[in-house]
Amino acid sequence: MASIRDIAKEANVSPGTVSRVLNNDPTLSVAATTRERIHDVAKRMQYQKVSRKNKTIQIITYASRAKEMSDPYYREIRLAIEAEVTRLNLSLKRTIRIDGSSGVVDFDKVEKAGAIIVVGNFSEAAIIELQAHNNNIVVINNPNTPKSIDAVYSDLHYAMTTLLNEIEKMNLKRVAYVGGTHTVRNLAGEAKLYNTDPRYEAYTAWCEDHHIDALPIMSGWEQEDGKLAVQRFIAEDTLPDVLIAGNDMVAIGILQQLQSENIKLPDEVKLVSFNDLEVIQYAVPSVSGVHIPVDEFGRTAVRMAEERINKTRKIAIHVVVEAQLNERTTFKTMH
Repeated sequence: MASIRDIAKEANVSPGTVSRVLNNDPTLSVAATTRERIHDVAKRMQYQKVSRKNKTIQIITYASRAKEMSDPYYREIRLAIEAEVTRLNLSLKRTIRIDGSSGVVDFDKVEKAGAIIVVGNFSEAAIIELQAHNNNIVVINNPNTPKSIDAVYSDLHYAMTTLLNEIEKMNLKRVAYVGGTHTVRNLAGEAKLYNTDPRYEAYTAWCEDHHIDALPIMSGWEQEDGKLAVQRFIAEDTLPDVLIAGNDMVAIGILQQLQSENIKLPDEVKLVSFNDLEVIQYAVPSVSGVHIPVDEFGRTAVRMAEERINKTRKIAIHVVVEAQLNERTTFKTMH
């Protein structure tokens, strides 16, 4: 393939002049005949301009800045993305937040990014619309992502069922789940209630299959929700053998309330949390948790985005990352 130097030699001008002519530099002052000669030589020599790769990553998130600062889930995903972007010598653009208070999405920014990484519960229509503006798209932790779009997530239905099967082996019959419902956002940031949570669905299905009374409390995802759930169980005299918390903030609330009621863990009640982020790992007593590897979500999403930027992969893939039970003081299986 002809180079800039080859064209310069043939057209009898400097390589710098050739480069500036072929890149349509508006500040270059050169005769029209020279400009025409350079283009003619380039065409004759079948010169092909090498386009520079756009190595920028654009995060699009459901979380407001305050939510990202206070919620370890979103914070750990961002830190993992940032670390992998640096390692792969990519660059990160300023985050687009679709949190209901940020106005309309600037699709110009979406289109100008080398690839986009979408974090949070967005509707399928929203994801498809984003793909229409940038085909290099990776979605984090949304199993409902269309199969034609890259995604990375954990199978929480499977993880919950596996945990419940372990609980059954321990001959523990009274098992409660404390969590909340979800909302999905469209690209205007409007939230719509989305009742299906894979942990809750797996829990209720398992209880039904095993003819066990389900004891769910679906009040929310905050620390206070965990405290109120324990108060309710005690008031109704239905304190279970095992409490499963839908996330770590709920688990901390449960732990604090049980301690204030002088209920001993794990002797009187056992506790397992989902997510198992740093915030829960150093509690006292140490809380067992189903570890959802959000750091791996972030790293994997960046690597998938890089493959799209480099055009080394054209087909969409869904990566399912294993969620493992980490046993600590509040719950231990018999293995």
